[in-house]
Amino acid sequence: MTEPGQKPRERFPLFLAVVCAALATLTVLLTVQNMSLKSKLAAAAALANALPPGALKAGDTLAPFDVLDATGQSARVEFGGQKMTLLLVFSSTCGACSETIPVWNRLLADTPSTTVKVVGIQTDLQEPGGPGEGKTLPIPDLRFPVYGFANPRGEPVSKFPMIPAAALVDAAGAVKAVWFGTPTKAQASELRDAIAG
Repeated sequence: MTEPGQKPRERFPLFLAVVCAALATLTVLLTVQNMSLKSKLAAAAALANALPPGALKAGDTLAPFDVLDATGQSARVEFGGQKMTLLLVFSSTCGACSETIPVWNRLLADTPSTTVKVVGIQTDLQEPGGPGEGKTLPIPDLRFPVYGFANPRGEPVSKFPMIPAAALVDAAGAVKAVWFGTPTKAQASELRDAIAG
């Protein structure tokens, strides 16, 4: 009577070994599939975030351009002297801009700089009384002046296909760095370092 009871016990370790081997194989296959899917997802995200040709990039050069302040007065953004220029481009109707401007404001408050001139460019800022009159965003204590493009169809507007955007430009007008979209922690850190000089 003991023999029939012992045979199932002898088969059980063999069954466990087969099940463990199958589970180990499935784990390896799932790990490989997961890595493959992650790389495909990263490639798809990079493709989706790819900027169109002509978008502003490091190494480009910006010429001085005309802007208008909130009262409609003309001004000119020029590059020169000893200071770098940080262009912050946004819109009053952009949700990502509403999230980004407080981040920029904090960075500028935490990292005051005498070597970087900050210029805000609001893409929908229009002259007072104009059609669809634009207005500045209701964010208190902005750390930078805000202007609108005097020529909303010319350059450098066309170089900013996506907002919010930040561009660091040297005294010769050469673009040193560009950030598009809501900044990640790494991008905010890069921007902080750029402001600090």
